[in-house]
Amino acid sequence: MSFRREPNPNRNHPTHCPYCAGEDLYPNELSDFAWKCHECLRIFEVKFYGQDAPEQAPAPAKSTEQAYQESLAKHGYTEVLRKERHNDQR
Repeated sequence: MSFRREPNPNRNHPTHCPYCAGEDLYPNELSDFAWKCHECLRIFEVKFYGQDAPEQAPAPAKSTEQAYQESLAKHGYTEVLRKERHNDQR
């Protein structure tokens, strides 16, 4: 006979207690999502419901090279840009 429950893969592990910021936390048998803080003796639950999808997808990120070139141009380094582009074409 085993008194141990199956582990809950949906249980999120908090890094600190939301009440006292203590880090001495252990799962509690009150529910599948309950945690007990051994510093302030409070029991709380942590659940992750998901993430909302954005209404509009963000623009794709620029490549490092493209961002670097734009930064150089923005700060007036046009000759550096020409030399680098010229060297890349050889």
